[in-house]
Amino acid sequence: MKNTPALAAAALLGAALAGCGDQTGVEPQVTRVLVSPARALLVGVGDGMSFSATTLGPDGEPVSAEVVWSTGDAAVATVSARGFVTAVAAGSAGITATAGGASATAEVEVYAPEHIARYEPGVSYFGRNGYVEYIPGELPVVLAATHGGLLAPSEIPDRSYGTTLNDLNTLDLTMRMRQALIDLTGYAPHMIVSHLRRRKLDANREIVEAAQGNPYAELAWQEFHDWISVARSIVSGDFGGGMFFDIHGHSHDIDRVELGYLLTADELNRTDAALDALAVVRRTSIREIGRTTTIPFSNVLRGPTSFGGLLAGEGIPSVPSPAAPGPGSDPYWRGGYCTRLHGSLGDGEVVSGIQLEHHYPGLRDSPENRGAYAEKVARVIRLYMLEHFGFFEPGG
Repeated sequence: MKNTPALAAAALLGAALAGCGDQTGVEPQVTRVLVSPARALLVGVGDGMSFSATTLGPDGEPVSAEVVWSTGDAAVATVSARGFVTAVAAGSAGITATAGGASATAEVEVYAPEHIARYEPGVSYFGRNGYVEYIPGELPVVLAATHGGLLAPSEIPDRSYGTTLNDLNTLDLTMRMRQALIDLTGYAPHMIVSHLRRRKLDANREIVEAAQGNPYAELAWQEFHDWISVARSIVSGDFGGGMFFDIHGHSHDIDRVELGYLLTADELNRTDAALDALAVVRRTSIREIGRTTTIPFSNVLRGPTSFGGLLAGEGIPSVPSPAAPGPGSDPYWRGGYCTRLHGSLGDGEVVSGIQLEHHYPGLRDSPENRGAYAEKVARVIRLYMLEHFGFFEPGG
């Protein structure tokens, strides 16, 4: 057959079309889709976050493919064509990514906290799943139980670094302190409690170490500190000043309460004259007391009317105090994240703070001993407030 110009052109066209089909006409095969994150928490209507999808081929290697996003419940959460999810209402919804016949679904929870216009004293307010509790009070005192919780939910993995041991019985001790103040005065302090075990959340650390990337632990951390801030704001507004006490337990060899003002052991081991310096006052969690006191600051820290001095009057050894002005070379907790954040270290803060580290034998070890100590420390708190603030009970 004669090879005419028309046949040659047709052959070239056919070859070109075949070549184009080999290069772009076949969609890549997708056998698996991965969605990240696999679980997410959105807090409040309107909150949102981006999700991503990875498409994998038969060999398990990533391939390029178009992804279509969809939501299992648009009344709870919507999703854009690019995978951005927006909270609509409280509830749970599946967010699905589909590509090439394969799909994967992430679970999204929308948590919508109740808006509290006014907190009622004595009423328990709980955060998500009851991990954090706030009981408002009427006294110019805020108590926090950071490391005594007992909840260990599976949705929060155990923390992989940092201290994970609970401060044994400190949650019960804090509750008894609250009740002892009620029995003494007829009024309650504010109290904020973390009910999570320390291996799940350490609220006395900044959020990275405290929650270690888990969104449920991060929310509990935020609730805990937000409610302390709420309580301090109420105290500031009602009284113009007050005290924050962070309740802990220690396992050091010496059975004494360690009072943390953010000063190091070396600083407390110095002379009274050194502690009276304004530069020292400015570094403490009771900076506001030091700013307004008429007695030397060293006396505020370890004199007869210091917290340690008043504890001594109840037969409770502590450091710093008149009997133990400094810790010497012995272990000592100076105060941690909560004391720095919620004391009066910052400019304009009028609620001062002390971290109370309690020994175990004879104090935290039994219900009877915890109850007896709670009654004593309630009297000390009242005397301390009257001495350094001039007020305690509402209207007093």
